[in-house]
Amino acid sequence: MKPMGGLDVFAQSLYLLIGLAAVGFFSFQLVKLIMPDQELLAAQARLGVESANRNYRHWSLRLLAPFFRSMLPRIQQFKIPLYRQKKKKLFVVAGVDDQFNPDEFIGLKFCASVSALLIIYIFFLNAGWVFDLSWVGLSLVLGFFLPDYVVWELKRKRQRAIIRELPNVMDLLTLSVEAGMDFMAAISRVIEFSKPGPLREELSVVLKEIQVGSTRAEALRSMADRVELSQISSFASILIQADEMGSSIGPVLRAQSDLLRNDRFQRAEREGAKAAQKILIPLILCILPAVFIVIMGPVICDVYYNQPWLREFFGG
Repeated sequence: MKPMGGLDVFAQSLYLLIGLAAVGFFSFQLVKLIMPDQELLAAQARLGVESANRNYRHWSLRLLAPFFRSMLPRIQQFKIPLYRQKKKKLFVVAGVDDQFNPDEFIGLKFCASVSALLIIYIFFLNAGWVFDLSWVGLSLVLGFFLPDYVVWELKRKRQRAIIRELPNVMDLLTLSVEAGMDFMAAISRVIEFSKPGPLREELSVVLKEIQVGSTRAEALRSMADRVELSQISSFASILIQADEMGSSIGPVLRAQSDLLRNDRFQRAEREGAKAAQKILIPLILCILPAVFIVIMGPVICDVYYNQPWLREFFGG
């Protein structure tokens, strides 16, 4: 073994000091996040700005709520207004704005990273594998970005559910308007007879906004902003334009209903065409080799065992 030179010892000592300093810094920051400022909590209590008690829909939020809510006094000091505004809009679109605010979401991300680290460490410990520093970093990063992925997935599912419900709701709204009801009564009828879903919830919000004094145009624009779908934006724009021009909304709703139904049929045809292409991958990788073995296997065995020259050629 070659003896280490003085330069190697100095470099290792320097790396060790840098590593200890980094661990100490992140530990200090973590303690600052976990241990709340009691004076700040008391000031918030006097001002009445404490977070309201939430009815969490998932057990993981109920389990982690005491931890990420305790981080709020520190997280609220972060100067990230654009991030808060962006996340707040995302939560509205995903339908989880009643579950957490942007500050609580940041605390949830920290709690999720620590939880992922503990879960993966326990898994490695039970499996007898080595849990090195690279897995620590990977676990923390995975847990930190997991809540973002869940929220984006909830947004995608909610938008797909709205698109799926929209043609039927539009037909019911068209029939109600053509039967002589006004717009408010038609929306009430749709809410009464529609199945529970995100579109029904959005129409309920529209009806409440109109009842408290908002105009029809303002309520429809708010719904389009909350949903972020081109179909809903087109529907809101057409109704607003018909309302401003003073024309009847019955023919407008009928045309929009036919357009949405045709769009759903075209979307189903596109998905069917994509499915035919996607099925080629398991067909080539799984089905064709099995068929080839079943058909050509007996032929190859027969040729190999019944042809002496072939056995001699292969050394059998």
